[in-house]
Amino acid sequence: MSRQRIIGFSLLILLVVCFIVNLSVGNVRIPVSHVFGSLIEKLGCTTGLEITDIEYQVVYNIRFPRAVYSCLIGAGLAVSGAALQGIFRNPLVDSALIGISTGASLFASLFILFNGLVPWLILFSEGFSLSIVAFFGASLVAFIVYRLSLSQGEINSLTLILAGIALNALTAALTGLLTFFATDDELRDLTFWTLGSLGSANTDSLGLLAVFTLVPMILIFFRAKSLNVLALGESNAHYMGYKVKNIKLLVIVCSTCMVGSAVSMAGVIGFIGLVVPHIIRIVSGPNHQLLLPFSAFFGAILLAVADMISRTILPPTEVPIGIITALMGTPVFIAIIFKHKRKFSV
Repeated sequence: MSRQRIIGFSLLILLVVCFIVNLSVGNVRIPVSHVFGSLIEKLGCTTGLEITDIEYQVVYNIRFPRAVYSCLIGAGLAVSGAALQGIFRNPLVDSALIGISTGASLFASLFILFNGLVPWLILFSEGFSLSIVAFFGASLVAFIVYRLSLSQGEINSLTLILAGIALNALTAALTGLLTFFATDDELRDLTFWTLGSLGSANTDSLGLLAVFTLVPMILIFFRAKSLNVLALGESNAHYMGYKVKNIKLLVIVCSTCMVGSAVSMAGVIGFIGLVVPHIIRIVSGPNHQLLLPFSAFFGAILLAVADMISRTILPPTEVPIGIITALMGTPVFIAIIFKHKRKFSV
C-alpha cells in the first residue's frame, strides 16, 4: 500500500473514531455500544440493548447534528483555505482575506441589534434568520472584493488581497461600532457568536449546511489538477490552455459558499483554514489531488476534537469553540514558521 493511501485511510479511520467519541462524551456519558444502538434503532432495526429514552434523545437529537456540523464545517473551512492558498500561491491566505468572516460578523451584528426592524425574517426561527443574514453578508462582502479586484476583465491577485484587507478593516470597524452601542444582552449574544459555537446545531438546518458545503467542495475537488497547474504560475497555466479567471472565480464562489454557510451557522471559527493545509502539505506534499481531500478529513477531525474539548473542559459550561481552535492552531502555526525559518537559514 502506498504512503498516500495509508495517510488517507488513517485519516478516515480517525475521523470515524472522533465522530463516535463525540456522540459518547459530554455531561451525560453514553457507552459507545449504546451510541451505535441508538443510531441503528433509528433505522428501524432492533439491537437488544437497554437504551434509555434519555440516551436516545441525547445521541440522536442533540449530539448527532452537532457532530455532523463539526465535520462539515471543519472540512469546508479546511478545503476553502487550501484552495485559496492554491490560487494565490500564498500559504498565508485563508477565507478571512476576502472578507467572508468579517462580512458575516457585521451582518450578524446588525441582525442581533435590529432584528425587530425586519419582521419578514420572523417567518423563520430567529436562529435560522440569523444564519440567512450572516450568509448574505459574507456573500456581499466577498462579491465587492471580487468586483474591486477585476482589472480589464481579469482578477488581479494583488488588488484582491488589498481590497480584502480594506473591506476587512471597514467591516471590523463597523462591527466594533455596533458592539459599542449594544446593550448588555445584545453584547453577550455578539460576543458568543463572534467566538464561535456549535450549540445551535439542529436537524432542521443540517441539510442546508450539507448542500452549501458538499456541493462546492466537490466542485473544487474536480479542479484539483487545475490548481496544480496554477501553482506553476498564471502565465504557464494560460499557455497550457487553462482559463485562469474561471478557475479563480470558481474557487472564490465555492469558498464563499462553504465558509459563509459555516460562519452563518456556527459563528467565526479561526485557524482551521490556515493551519490544516500547512500540516497536510508537510505530511503528503503539495499535490492538490491529495491535499484537498486530506484537508477535508483533517479539518473535520480537528473541529470534532475542538468541539469535544469545548463541551468537556469546563463542565457544565461550554467554552466557545473559536477559542479552542485558536489555542490549538497558534502553537502549530508558530512551529511551522520556525520550521520554515530553519529551512531557509540552512
